[in-house]
This record gives sequence, structure tokens and C-alpha cells, in this order.
Amino acid sequence: MKISCRKKIAFDSKKDAILVPVYKNIRSLKPITGRKIDDEIENIIQSDYFNFQEKEVKSFYIEINKKLKKIYLINAPKELEDKKKYLELGAKFAKILKTDKIESISMISFEDIYNEKKDFSATYGFIEGMMFGLYSFDMYKTKKESYSPVELEVITSQQRLKNYIDECSDDVNTIFKNVNMTRDLVNIPANDLTPIAFAKYIKDQLAENINIEIFDEKAIVDNGYSLIDAVGRGSANKPRFVKLFYNGDEATEFNIALVGKGVTFDTGGTNLKPSGSIESMKCDMAGAATVFSVINLIAELKLKVNIYAYLPLVENCISSTAIKPSDVIKSASGKTVEIMNTDAEGRLILADACYLATKTDPEVIVDVATLTGACVVALGPYCAGFFSNRKFLSKQLADISSEIAEDVWELPIYEGYESGIDSTVADMQNMSSFKREGGAIHAAIFLKQFVDNYPWIHLDIAGPAFLDREHPIFGKEATGFGVRLIYNFIKTHYCKRGE
Repeated sequence: MKISCRKKIAFDSKKDAILVPVYKNIRSLKPITGRKIDDEIENIIQSDYFNFQEKEVKSFYIEINKKLKKIYLINAPKELEDKKKYLELGAKFAKILKTDKIESISMISFEDIYNEKKDFSATYGFIEGMMFGLYSFDMYKTKKESYSPVELEVITSQQRLKNYIDECSDDVNTIFKNVNMTRDLVNIPANDLTPIAFAKYIKDQLAENINIEIFDEKAIVDNGYSLIDAVGRGSANKPRFVKLFYNGDEATEFNIALVGKGVTFDTGGTNLKPSGSIESMKCDMAGAATVFSVINLIAELKLKVNIYAYLPLVENCISSTAIKPSDVIKSASGKTVEIMNTDAEGRLILADACYLATKTDPEVIVDVATLTGACVVALGPYCAGFFSNRKFLSKQLADISSEIAEDVWELPIYEGYESGIDSTVADMQNMSSFKREGGAIHAAIFLKQFVDNYPWIHLDIAGPAFLDREHPIFGKEATGFGVRLIYNFIKTHYCKRGE
């Protein structure tokens, strides 16, 4: 979507429509709308047509230069600082534009109607919400949507806001290009996104300043990534292990490590999933898609930071070669794992990848995975759970979450629960003896054994990565949740280190 900003009145807009935020008892907007539009708005809001309900949007036509121009009135949230409300409003408005097939629009900034001159997060949040709402996935439909993305012009009286929009317009498009890449990847069915196809997609779409290394099934075995091999060997679609490196700051060896779970389809293996739990398992590679999009985004924006990314890509299937409960596998770290449940496969492939991530002495390891249904039971579908072995990391991630409206909640790693993964025949087992109790916690405890006490965040996006019910910002099915969260976390706390 083309985004621009102009210092002019709305009456002079050449776009298809004009969006005007209003609130109850609003002052005159004449200096920024022009008298004719302002008079008509005054008549509308004095009538019963507009009721100032939450997220209310109404439209009318006005003649401007002998042409009818569509004017949208939108009820502005009372709290300028509540970014989530503006994201939700932007997502709702984008759907209206799609229905009305409006291809270009001018909007008066929220900061102008509130006479706010310090923080521009309301208008920016609204634009982000529009970006989420404009997404559609019609790759497999014979009849494609005819609607094309809108051209958005922000109208303001403030030079600082114009400068801000001019500076961030390219970035926001790059951010959402990568958010939408994650959504596309997660929405693609498993017959078209096998581990091999996923690895090829990454190679083809990779930013030119990222180095890539792809391990095939033989190299996975030869390098001792036996847990990745164990999960992937039951499928005819053989596993791949993708390693990426972005060297954005050559002056330092500081780096961060990202690890993403890439199970392109999860049948549960020998512990086969039942109907009702298996249908959406194409989404079990959302962690890998998220991590790939984050490193790609950072490379495209040329942020000054060094990043390694590790993407184990497997298909977890049942067959004569699939792992079985009671099998014991030696991990890349040398620690042995007793397989108690083949449907607890995500933590296995992450374990080998997290161990490899420690080898570059990273400042932090962040792993992202649709890991446990237990996390969804605990927090519902809209909120991700996370764990960390450092309090400062927990606060940093929670603060970023609040700022960008991607909800997360910290869950505890109770030391007293570590006995749950004790095995009588191996160093540990992949499923807790506590059975269903504390399932997300025990998965985190398992992963903790492979990060060697490096600063670490485990982000379980099993809920918000793929939604069966509509979210007011992210919509349904693949959401792209986590891309903005991790990108902003890295940008805020790890860029320009070592200078």
C-alpha cells in the first residue's frame, strides 16, 4: 500500500474517499477539512445518523468540484495512547474499504483531531491495523479477488507528523510484506509446503544479504542432529535443516540466535492425533515461518545487528520408519532422550536447533513454536505464552508486547517440576510424568536443558499463530503473530551493540 502524508485540507483531496475521525463534542475541523466538509459533518453528527458508538463507521456523499466524494466518519477512541484500539479500528475499516472497493483514500490524522503534537502512535497504529485487515489469501481460489490495495494519504497540519509518516512509510510496507509472507506460508497446505519445498521457498525469497546453509537428510544425520532426523524420518517428505546468518554489524561479534519450529504437518506420528485436533496441523510450522520473516525483515531494513536463525523443517508422520514410544535418541548435545509420546515432537527438533544456537555465544536465544495445546488451554487462542531464564528479558518482551498489541503472558519455569521429565532409562524424557498437568511448563523445562544457561526466551504461539475464530486485528487462520513482536524486541534492545 502506498502511504504518503500531505499538509493540506481534506477538501483538496484527489483520492476516491476521505476518512474523518470524530468524537463527541468535537471542535470545528474547518482548518483541516475545509468549510464545506466541516459543515456537512456538523449536520451529520447533530442528527441521529451517527451515534458515537465504539468502532462506529458511517459514510455519506458530498459534491466537491462537481463530483460526488465519499466521506467516512469514524468514531475515534477516547484514549490516544491505547494502540490496540487503533489497530482494531484500522482492521475494521480496511474490511469496509475492501467491501466498498475503495482503492485510494485520504485520512485526517487522529493526532490532528485531538490536537496532539507529541506521540503519533494512534495514526501509525491505525495504519498497521489497515495492513492486517487488507490481507487476503486466495492462492487456491479459481476466482481471485479483484480489489487492489489502497493508496493512503494522511492529511495533517503538523510538519512533525508529516516527517514521521514520510520516514516510516517504507518501513511499514516492508514489515507487512514479511508479516504477510508468514501468513501465506502458514496458510499453504502441507501437500505444497513439504520440508523440501519450504527450504526452497526460503532460499528463493531470502534477502540478498543473508547467508544460507541447507542440510539435507544425510547431512542432518552426519552432523548428529538425531532428534531432527528421528522426527522427520517417518515421512516420505524428508527433513531439512536451514541455517541463516545476517551480518548486519561487522564491527562486532555480538549476535542473537533465533530458532523456529518447522513441522510442516503434524499427524502426531505413532501417537496419532484424532479428528478435531489434526485438521489445522499445516500451521505447525508457524514458528519457522515467523523466524524466517523476522531475519528477512531485519536484513531488508539493514538493521545493525548480527543474527543467526535455525529452522528445523520436518513432517511428523506415522510409518514403518517412524519413531515409537520408548525409543531412546541421542541428541546433538549428547544428552539422551526417551520418547514417551511422538506427538511431543516440536521440542525434539527445537532441542537440536537450540543446542546448535549456543555455539556462536549469542547474547540471547529466542525460540518460537506452536508447541503446546496446554498453552492455549491456559491463555486462550489470542495470547501467546512465554518463558525465560532472565527476568530482564521477560520485562523487555512484555513491554514490547504492550506497545504493539501482540499479547503475551509470562508463564513460570518451576524448578520443582523438573523431575517430571526424568527418565529411568535416559537422561530425560520428552513428555512429563505429570501427564496433562503443566504441559506448557514441562515443554519449556525440556528445552531449557539445551540452551546451556544462555539468556533465553521460549515463545509458545500455539494459540495466536492460527485462529479458528475471528480476531479483531489479525482476522482468522494465519495471523503473522510474532513477526512484529520479535522484530521490535530486537530493534529496541539489540541493534547497534558493540559500538
